[in-house]
Amino acid sequence: MITFSLFVGTATGGLAGYLIATNTKADTQPVVIQANEPSSTLEQINTVDPSVADKQQPPVTTEESATVEAVEKVLPAVVTVLNQGQLGGGSGSGFFISEDGYVVSNYHVVENAQNLSIVYAQGGVASARLVGTAPEFDLAVLKVDGPVPAVTQWGDSGELPLGAGVIAIGSALGQYQNSVTAGILSGFNRQLGGLGGLLQTDAAINHGNSGGPLVNLTGQVVGINTMVVRGGLSDAEGLGFAIPSNVAQNVVRNLIERGDARHPFLGIQYQALNPQLATELGLNITQGALLDTIIDGTPADRAGLRSGDVIVAIEGQPVDDRHSLVSLLLEHVAGDTITIKILRDGKATETNLTLGERA
Repeated sequence: MITFSLFVGTATGGLAGYLIATNTKADTQPVVIQANEPSSTLEQINTVDPSVADKQQPPVTTEESATVEAVEKVLPAVVTVLNQGQLGGGSGSGFFISEDGYVVSNYHVVENAQNLSIVYAQGGVASARLVGTAPEFDLAVLKVDGPVPAVTQWGDSGELPLGAGVIAIGSALGQYQNSVTAGILSGFNRQLGGLGGLLQTDAAINHGNSGGPLVNLTGQVVGINTMVVRGGLSDAEGLGFAIPSNVAQNVVRNLIERGDARHPFLGIQYQALNPQLATELGLNITQGALLDTIIDGTPADRAGLRSGDVIVAIEGQPVDDRHSLVSLLLEHVAGDTITIKILRDGKATETNLTLGERA
């Protein structure tokens, strides 16, 4: 039996909160690992000397210079989050998303906190208050009063191609503040530790990085670093996971506006369509979600969905290998009204439904 260790704080809630059945399940539960308190050391990032550029040619942005520019843009907005609770203290990472002082982090970073504070990238400590948490998504929002040194921008995690360069920033081990690691997008739609639709990266993610941003080479946040797998029979390395920005944005907005966000519930059992299954069923499409069962009294039932329908798009985004039904649903929360496009008896039709909440 292959074993491995999963480094992450506790993240409660299950993926079954929005669908009756999914295609994969995590084999282990996350283990709480608290990081040491951070140091105030600021690591310096050197820029490429523009004088070496060929003056006769248009400037060319290399991956190295793009990485440096992205880090210079995002680093001032990254913070260390300090959590003081009854059982001691721990720390993680976070990042500013607005001039109003809102900071995004992981739920497991702030769980059971009695006092919260943040350490700015360039030094200084400020008290923080908890705005809201979404344990099912492992996300939390804090608020800090006073001037904000910098603000991050959200990117589109759904359009990030495999192999694209990404950068993780955070307080590694809780004491190496402003640590920067780089890698590529290794996979998407991963399920682990009760979370679904995760991005996979080989950028080094360590204790204390939880809640920090995963950014693309233009300096946009495409994910929130949350867990890493190491060890096992194959001595696994380079398996880091992040919550996609397309999932986080709507959750964060709801936490700020309402104070909570819950998993969306549709009430179906389904199969991911593939060419072989499509041929067997005589369908003229090869991607989508084939509905097997509709649960009585659920949002899917109230919207008139039937067994045999194929969900081909949600909110105009096609359901395919890159954008699975799970990942597209996770971009919404319970209470959202969405437009679903289905194929029924060879004809395409659209219907609106309001996502429910798992009882």
